[in-house]
Amino acid sequence: SDADAISFFLNDYDSAVTSANTFDSKLNIAASQISSNYADLTILAARQVASHIEVTVSTGSDGRLNASDVMVFMGNDGVNRMEEIYASTPFWIYTNPEILRLMLLPNIRWHRLAGTETSYVADDLGDTYPQASGPSSSLLRPKALESTGNMMIVTAALIKATGNTAIISENADLYKTWADYLKANALIPGIQSTTDGVMAGAPSNDTNLALKGVIALKAYADILSTLGQDGSTYSDTAKSYASQWQSLAEASFGFAASYGDSGSWSICYNLFADKWLKTGLFPESVFQKMGSLYASNMNNYGLPLGSRTTLTSSHWMVFAAGVAPDITTRNLIISAAQDYIQNGKDAMPWPSIYDSIAGNATVAGVYNRPAVGGVYALLVQDLGSTVSTANSNSGGGSNGSNSRVALRSANLVLIYIFSVSLLCCLWNVIDPPFY
Repeated sequence: SDADAISFFLNDYDSAVTSANTFDSKLNIAASQISSNYADLTILAARQVASHIEVTVSTGSDGRLNASDVMVFMGNDGVNRMEEIYASTPFWIYTNPEILRLMLLPNIRWHRLAGTETSYVADDLGDTYPQASGPSSSLLRPKALESTGNMMIVTAALIKATGNTAIISENADLYKTWADYLKANALIPGIQSTTDGVMAGAPSNDTNLALKGVIALKAYADILSTLGQDGSTYSDTAKSYASQWQSLAEASFGFAASYGDSGSWSICYNLFADKWLKTGLFPESVFQKMGSLYASNMNNYGLPLGSRTTLTSSHWMVFAAGVAPDITTRNLIISAAQDYIQNGKDAMPWPSIYDSIAGNATVAGVYNRPAVGGVYALLVQDLGSTVSTANSNSGGGSNGSNSRVALRSANLVLIYIFSVSLLCCLWNVIDPPFY
């Protein structure tokens, strides 16, 4: 009952605080091994990210709760936007991968139950949180390659962290459809929308977008291999695309923002997924090239997303820091991101995008978003599962050391959520029409 839930929460206070303090200490120690500036970013991001989710459980026609049907919804304005799930994935992998799995389920269920014939992943589940009425606007203005790449990379990261392949085994037909879309569109995206493009201008054949698609395709092939299935067609295609991408994106400095525009450049932060997922598509020379570009284009408050804008994002900068080939360049990026937090001109919650020269957000509606969870990227870059895939097709969470991390941090996450909403404990239900 509601009363029981509230009573449990209050009586568990001492235990929860102890668990939270233990987590805080471990987080600070781990992040400080990278740098004290990096620790500042990860500590500040935690509450902002976790406060944006709601844990829900469905009810039957008899009004009874169905504890086997738990889902997580993330919102700010839209509902479960794939780009924000992708950006915040490092945070969930580090704190509690099971929350990430439960967050993907509503998006997968919409594709399963809505009867859509689209071959790509929808951008979100609704425009206005918490109304998960279906992705009406995103189907009209699709970020098709971006969202499909996001879904595949997030799923691969989840499997890498937990060893649990159930989410893809149980939805093999959907994932194959999405992989086939990547195979057909990753290398030559054409004119497709991206979240960055909305803010900074969307070029045709965006090189960073193509990177995401190519790496996502290889990630799918690697998942098939984990399942003991033949993914060679997808793997060979991804390897070929990666080689072609290096030629198509060639620029006078780094890699171009779009194919053929050799005078431009992009920070190509999606390269981080190649290192994170160990897809091995790109040689060290690519990362060396990016390192030189990063070091030469730092503004007062960070590394701009590319040559066509002064806008940047802290989480994408940390992705770029994970791409940097040396500690000096990595720390230069992190220090700039921290300098904005400490000395920037905004007196608002941490924005997801801001001006790297002026030090303030110049776009409306970007404050207090969960995307900043991407600053945990360096903490999860080399985090792998100790779980045997022989027992990975169960619907439950993982076992082994990563499971203990998840359990240790669960109370911390619930404290943050509870401070914003009672939904975690009262089990109120988001009941989207498409269910």
